[in-house]
Amino acid sequence: MKIEKLSLAAAAFLITSTLAAPTSAMTPVEQAEAFATCAGRFSAVATRQSAKHDPGHEVSRQVEHDFVFLLEATLPHAEEAGIDRRTARNWRASGWSEIAHLMRLQQRHDDPTRAQRAARDMDRRLSSCLQLIL
Repeated sequence: MKIEKLSLAAAAFLITSTLAAPTSAMTPVEQAEAFATCAGRFSAVATRQSAKHDPGHEVSRQVEHDFVFLLEATLPHAEEAGIDRRTARNWRASGWSEIAHLMRLQQRHDDPTRAQRAARDMDRRLSSCLQLIL
């Protein structure tokens, strides 16, 4: 999966546009959960890429940082709704774990069909994250 580099200006635009969006948009808690989960997902990707000396790890790490930036911007609003930073850390860890599990299945599963399914699922999850900010 190719990951486009995102700028902080784009992230700031997203924050202002989503926070000003109609009530049918995601709540601050949903935004915080999505941003934390996506930060964890891209952290797992960047970690694996870095271990394999893949130069794409820098882009993945930047996307992770963009999601952390978005999380930090929305977390005060989520905290008003009763979400604490520990919950956000758990969401982030969950995102990391799910992608790490899918990468493990993709690379080590004996059944090529299951390995391909894991790769597609991982791509779908990462794409859903990118759709939040692109």
